[in-house]
Amino acid sequence: MTSKHSSGRTSFRFGLTLAVIGVLIALAISAAVGLATSRGTSAVGQAPPEWAANAGSWPAHNYDLANTRATTHAAINSANVSSLKVKWRFPLKGVSGFGAFSSAPIVLDGIVYFQDLNSNVYALDRNTGKLDWRHMFNKPSIGPNGIAYGWGRIYGATETNAFALDGKTGKLLWSRPLIRNSREGIDMAPQLYDNTVLLSTVPGNANSFYEGGALGVVWALDAITGATKWKFNTISDGAKLWGNPKVNSGGGLWYPPAVDSQGRVFLSVANPAPFPGTKRYPNGSSRPGPNLYTDSLVALDGQTGKLLWYRQALPHDLRDYDLQIPAIVTTVPVDGVQTEVVLVAGKMGKVFAYRADNGGLLRTASGGKQRNDTVPLWTLSVGKHQNDSGPLPRKPVTVFPGILGGVETPMALADGRLFVPWLDLPTRMSATGIPGGLAGGLGNYRSGRGGFTAVDAASGKLLWQRKLPSMDFGAATVANDVVFTSTYDGTIYAFDTKTGRTLWSAKARAGINSFPAIDGDTLLVGAATTGFFKNPHFELVAYTLASSRAVQSARASVTTTIQVRGGEFFFRLSKKSAPRGTVVFVVKNVGHVIHDFKIAGRKTPLLQPGKTARLVVRFAKKGRYPYLCTVPGHAAAGMQGVFTVR
Repeated sequence: MTSKHSSGRTSFRFGLTLAVIGVLIALAISAAVGLATSRGTSAVGQAPPEWAANAGSWPAHNYDLANTRATTHAAINSANVSSLKVKWRFPLKGVSGFGAFSSAPIVLDGIVYFQDLNSNVYALDRNTGKLDWRHMFNKPSIGPNGIAYGWGRIYGATETNAFALDGKTGKLLWSRPLIRNSREGIDMAPQLYDNTVLLSTVPGNANSFYEGGALGVVWALDAITGATKWKFNTISDGAKLWGNPKVNSGGGLWYPPAVDSQGRVFLSVANPAPFPGTKRYPNGSSRPGPNLYTDSLVALDGQTGKLLWYRQALPHDLRDYDLQIPAIVTTVPVDGVQTEVVLVAGKMGKVFAYRADNGGLLRTASGGKQRNDTVPLWTLSVGKHQNDSGPLPRKPVTVFPGILGGVETPMALADGRLFVPWLDLPTRMSATGIPGGLAGGLGNYRSGRGGFTAVDAASGKLLWQRKLPSMDFGAATVANDVVFTSTYDGTIYAFDTKTGRTLWSAKARAGINSFPAIDGDTLLVGAATTGFFKNPHFELVAYTLASSRAVQSARASVTTTIQVRGGEFFFRLSKKSAPRGTVVFVVKNVGHVIHDFKIAGRKTPLLQPGKTARLVVRFAKKGRYPYLCTVPGHAAAGMQGVFTVR
């Protein structure tokens, strides 16, 4: 497998003399100018400004560009989650076999926005659930779909067109087609960064699924005009489709990719087809080879769409084992060095961790020599595995995970813990196909089971695991020390993030195949698929903490935000003290060389000039806490101080 390496971070060695520091400044400024020249003067990897302004709500499908699906700004925590009660319900109409809603709501400036499975977009008052406005497209989608908010606009897609709406009125501002033919569609929520709207086509829609000649193309559009900035074909040879476009199809994205602070975009690419094969082409013989870039984690330059590197988790997939779960970007220690990694999973029932810089792991071989391996940092299997690798026999066998098994919906990351929802539902398969066709292979939903696993993000070690009586299509969503998920039978769960203990559960009035969102003291859940209800009530439900006193107390203790500006060689904090509880340090490098910020044993990544990072620290005790920049020589030159916790 080939690999293209992105530019690495500049490293510095400082002495403590002023002369050496002076030389360093000159060299670093020169390097920074070179970086700015090569990438342009504007910052990269930047979310829309509304996201930071609404960090206490749920501003994006997966909360942030790193796709963490975790907030420390919520009033909900392990001490009060059991008091959640229904505050309001907004009724939804069923429009497909997957129900009425299968995405995630977003919340900004007191308004809840979401898209249903008829592509319609709604804006509700956050406090009452009353309709503010709606834009009706009435074009069915198989989902998960969803919308994004940025630069005053709502972005989304029908199965054929990308669109932008006015955020205040819902008025259509622009719309443009992205599909190449009637066998393709769009079924993902957009990702927004650097005045760019990123979407992808997939080889399917409400009327056609994985038929020959359909493929997935990633589009980067100008946020203002909708014009194409660049596009990337997730099929390595494009429309040739590995030599047989009449039969083959594949690729595309189902969820928003992650974007890191260097402007790299990490795509989770879906499977190839036909799967498992046909009578004429058993075991995918119509598409020989690995079928790149399907079932792959792909890193692109977010400004140009240039391929940086890729890692294929499963070559020549026969079982519809997408690597489709949205990638999560984080930093973990690797051989004692803080290293940016990408966490990703898929329907093959496996979770992977890759280096963000080149997709490989720097390992130490015998004799102390180092070598680069293009293998994951770690891999973890979840759920049941049976007949899940290699060619399939002529006669049907039972396969776990099935085509609706493994990890189906987004993971979450908080405090070094990765939370993975999964399910067990088998499919009968043979080398030539699925008995009863694709619909027949979906299995008996009543026999399906679910699970939820907490993993150490640095090592892949299993921390705790819960088995659930129904399939988990409900993603993972974290509020402080509580992680939520939900199951197809309509049950919502709140687990303790450290122990997995059940803190709260509730039964909705319909099945759930959508993803919870957190807004301050409120949990938003879309219960809008049939489940096992005779008379399901499709609705978006707001659960709110029952005690206003508890809410106010929790809000007061949860979060204080401190703006930190660091340059040569100083730190300026917007506040020099805070009460006990959680403090979010929003650190911006306003200088010309790399800096970081460390306090209470936690620190940001190294920040290039102009970059910003959030550092969340929980202070349980009063006291004085030193802070500093850890780049050698910077603290001695003045980048240090003391922060007081009252």
